[in-house]
Amino acid sequence: MNTPMKETAQKKNKYTLYICLTLLAIVSFLPFYLMIINATRSTGDITAGFSMLPGANLVQNFGEMQSRVDTLGAFRNSLIIAGSSTVLLCYFSAMTAYGFVAYDFKLKGFLFTAVLVIMMIPSQLSIIGFYKMVKGMGLLNSFLPLILPSISSAATVFFIKQYGETAISRSVIESARIDGASELKIFNRIALPMLSPAIFTMGITGFIASWNNYMMPLILLSDPKKFTLPLIIRILNADTQDRTVGGMYLAIAISIVPIMIVFFAFSRYIIDGVNAGGEKE
Repeated sequence: MNTPMKETAQKKNKYTLYICLTLLAIVSFLPFYLMIINATRSTGDITAGFSMLPGANLVQNFGEMQSRVDTLGAFRNSLIIAGSSTVLLCYFSAMTAYGFVAYDFKLKGFLFTAVLVIMMIPSQLSIIGFYKMVKGMGLLNSFLPLILPSISSAATVFFIKQYGETAISRSVIESARIDGASELKIFNRIALPMLSPAIFTMGITGFIASWNNYMMPLILLSDPKKFTLPLIIRILNADTQDRTVGGMYLAIAISIVPIMIVFFAFSRYIIDGVNAGGEKE
């Protein structure tokens, strides 16, 4: 096959790929679009049938939603819990992973094996014991039991440690030590930037997991003023006597907005990390 024919075939394949990806993007975005559309329609219009055009009941749906549950307060609570959890998750998991990569010490292999074993244990097995411990510490109906456990995340430590094996330069660390830098300063100034792609990756997944967490807030929180968005949405959905479907769609849309913002804001760091990893060799 001559060169012009090869170029024509490559262009056809490229256009076919673009068309397929565009269709896939449309199909993936369609449920979110319909959710936003239904958030602007009345309950009667939603139950009557399907529509691709927005309605005129957005303000009314918001008023009905707020009259039943404090969605904005739940949004604030979820933001506090998810934001604090993500910060602790990223920093202390990166510090633990850095310790496995940068230091040689006794029982290092045993401790890392313990991390792997913990990853295999379903989190549901520890719910009863965790509840009893929280109750014994007098922390029920508090945000602290929903935030502090994020400090110890075996999966995040494992992921960052595996990335750090190739990302962290021991020669740079040794040079910093010779220059008199403290270990904490080396970690904060040198190791963290090197690990940033892995940290952002796990930060995004950790934020989404904490934001969507339903089981633990349901078990630990009893004050409606401290409820998170998943609990509020459940309350709206359970109100079968006087359900506002448009308000429920609006609450779901509000709950998804931060996730979309976090992903689109930080996904470029993941791509940069993949590209940087491909250029190391």
